[in-house]
Amino acid sequence: MSLTTATMPTISSIVVTYHPKAEEFAPLLDALLQQTHRVIVVDNTPGEANPALGALLQQSISPERCQTIRFGENLGIATALNTGCEQAMSAGSDFVLLSDQDSLPAPNMVAELVKGYYACEQNTGDIAAVGPCYTDMHTELTYPFQVQKPGNLFYSHGWPTEDTPYIEALSLITSGTLIPAAILQKVGLMREDFFIDHVDTEWGMRARHLGLKLIGCGPARMYQRMGENAVRVWYFGWRNESLYSPTRLYYRLRNFVALLKDPRIDWRWKVRSSWYSLGLVYTHAVYGNRRWKLILHASQGIIEGTTANLGKKSEVKSTKTSSLEKNH
Repeated sequence: MSLTTATMPTISSIVVTYHPKAEEFAPLLDALLQQTHRVIVVDNTPGEANPALGALLQQSISPERCQTIRFGENLGIATALNTGCEQAMSAGSDFVLLSDQDSLPAPNMVAELVKGYYACEQNTGDIAAVGPCYTDMHTELTYPFQVQKPGNLFYSHGWPTEDTPYIEALSLITSGTLIPAAILQKVGLMREDFFIDHVDTEWGMRARHLGLKLIGCGPARMYQRMGENAVRVWYFGWRNESLYSPTRLYYRLRNFVALLKDPRIDWRWKVRSSWYSLGLVYTHAVYGNRRWKLILHASQGIIEGTTANLGKKSEVKSTKTSSLEKNH
């Protein structure tokens, strides 16, 4: 994508950081600066200042196109994304591109996402977001998209092909997702009481409930670190699965249980995804290296998801509410 193209829409990248590692963040930053107009870094790292992050921004290929918003505490990925999106819309951006700090987009990822968006909008209209195919750097697995095939009771997985490069998906992961600013006005921003995990799932399901479509874009590629590391698991055959910290496992299960109570989400997705969540518990309880702590956090997450005890785990919850959220 050339930033000199007169007809190209204005795109702001929103990157959420938390103690970013230079070897992961620096390549991401330069890749986004090469593909989008500006990069808005929303930093959740606790403390009065983050000089290491400032140095990384100054060493980038275009520091004048970088903007930093610091909270001084960890308010969660949802609040950070919302703050960045509001800043991007205030600056007149046509699209926002969401990103984690440890992702790495292919050199043409954004151009392919934009191409896919306009192709699908022209053919079907009502596009909420477009996301890339992603490969987990830990497991080296490339993941398909969740799709609801005609005639199937539950969702399955589908791959874009050369003949069908764009497919309608049931969900997209946060990192690499391209969203039109106008859609954020229609759907609203991210659910902040989820804090982290399933923030993308809930937003996408809310958009689909309004009749909008999520598109998986085959030509767009991104590399992502899922979880902390990988482990070999026997699950009807040996496979590689991602392992999460006890805290992340808590959020994943707590927020999934909260999704089960959302009447806007198709019951078929709930049933099918419950099987995956059982597999997540099995993987960590049997193969995790901190099994009892993982089991404890998983149990706590399930209980607190049932009782709607959301927000930041074991700490005072943020009362910040975005201007768009107040209307949704």
